[in-house]
Amino acid sequence: MIIEKIVVGTLMENTYIVADEHSKDAVIIDPGDEPERILERVAKLKLHVGKLVCTHGHVDHVGAVEVLKAELGAHFFMHRADEMYLPHTADQGRLYGMPDLENPKVDSYIKDGDRLPFGAYALDVIGTPGHSPGGVILVCGEDAFVGDLIFAGSIGRTDLPGGDYAAMMVSLETVIRRLPQETRLHPGHGESTIVAVERRYNPFLQGLRVEDRDF
Repeated sequence: MIIEKIVVGTLMENTYIVADEHSKDAVIIDPGDEPERILERVAKLKLHVGKLVCTHGHVDHVGAVEVLKAELGAHFFMHRADEMYLPHTADQGRLYGMPDLENPKVDSYIKDGDRLPFGAYALDVIGTPGHSPGGVILVCGEDAFVGDLIFAGSIGRTDLPGGDYAAMMVSLETVIRRLPQETRLHPGHGESTIVAVERRYNPFLQGLRVEDRDF
């Protein structure tokens, strides 16, 4: 499997291109800004992108969606509960120094338990409200694309509109219990990490009711 990370925009958001190395079928996760850079990489790798999937609806994760839809003919997938953010994308983009964004429109809604295939692979959707009401993570084998749920040594904010700290703690507990310890966590900002490291060292996870057991 091909995983390419492109850091975009003034908020340094991680956009991921994930592809089947044989068929070249691909998805783009959280295309936040700078669509020209994303398109350049897609073309260089000779990929066929059918899906744009966002872990949540904040401006720095959806800003490039409309341009990529038009250029690639891809469909945009996101949880319905975060659709409320999308009409404000262009206005918020201007506030954050991203002046040319368009308000995205969802083509297909996703929810917990859904599966999004690409080539020989698939993204499994796990609902993780907290940072936003419709937040999800996307799991493909030993890799999990976790948006702003968890970072290396930290967790996502819950003080933005729609955030819920109690829901965030439940989501973190569910995910950290459910994912194998060797799972690689690819966050929306910063460097990737693994479940075992975050269980041991992330201060925000120390109070979670996660039993110690072999996975």
